Amino acid sequence: MKNIKSLGYFAAIFGGLSFGSIPILSAILRDNGASSLEQSVVRFFFGAVVGLLIFLFFLILNKHKFLASLRLPSQKIYILQGFLLSFMIILYLSSITLGTPAGEAALLIQIHPIFTLIIGRKLLGEKITKAKLFSIFIALTGILLLVEPWKWETFLQTITGDVLMILLGILYAGYLLINRWGTKYTKEISPSISISWVLIWAALTGIPMLFLLSLIPLPSNIVSFSFEQLFLPKVIGYGFLLALFGSLVTYGLIMFASKYIESSKISILVLSEPIGAIILGSIVLQEQITAPYIFGGIFILIAAIVIFLTSFKEENGVDFENTEIA
Repeated sequence: MKNIKSLGYFAAIFGGLSFGSIPILSAILRDNGASSLEQSVVRFFFGAVVGLLIFLFFLILNKHKFLASLRLPSQKIYILQGFLLSFMIILYLSSITLGTPAGEAALLIQIHPIFTLIIGRKLLGEKITKAKLFSIFIALTGILLLVEPWKWETFLQTITGDVLMILLGILYAGYLLINRWGTKYTKEISPSISISWVLIWAALTGIPMLFLLSLIPLPSNIVSFSFEQLFLPKVIGYGFLLALFGSLVTYGLIMFASKYIESSKISILVLSEPIGAIILGSIVLQEQITAPYIFGGIFILIAAIVIFLTSFKEENGVDFENTEIA
């Protein structure tokens, strides 16, 4: 049993690391001439294919579990999550296409617990404590160190991509809160089926969104589109890997981990995502790792861990001597 639990820990860590491959693969596609719009089309397509294959598996081996997911309350949750995920995919890939370093992008996403805290207070009545406010201060300090606004010229070059990643953090917080709120409708449904519905709804809502985006006069590296580009072997290959590691492998590892270790521990272990992105970015893309980069990342990760731990203790009724202030 101890060995199996250890496998759960490793699965969570490698699940986070596989997430960290997403900005690297997107940057490689960018360097091969694929625009954000083209990358998004490939990601939506392969994500939907993964979802349909999982459906086929359940239809053959466990049909009643799939049929249970067709209920309207569950579908409403999946549609909302799919819609948000489609936005998130477009923002993520656009940020990388605009030149945001892969490691920096992966770190900026980790501010989502801050927005989860703020939005959760308004929508779900969750507590805001001194420890959580301290973590917000730490996270904001980390963001300042990471983006280095005092280096004005460099800051201006990446500000658009950085803003997109921060906006992505807000959307991800909303995604997690919808997931938490909708658990009462989806808790009896297999996580792999739930993920598949989200991927399919992301494709169904994302493709029309991309069409509207193409009508806006934006830079060509965002909205250019060519079917010839989509069918290049490199674009197909890296696009498939983007969907594979961004969906099937990652969620599969996290689902395996959730069978053996607590969700609060998984939330912390998947913070290996930016570590993987920074290391791969340095090796594959030759991205520079500076001292502000390192310390900014550490601050953001500490803030995320503090919020995860305090939220877990609250949910489980542990007295950790935090005074509620809001």
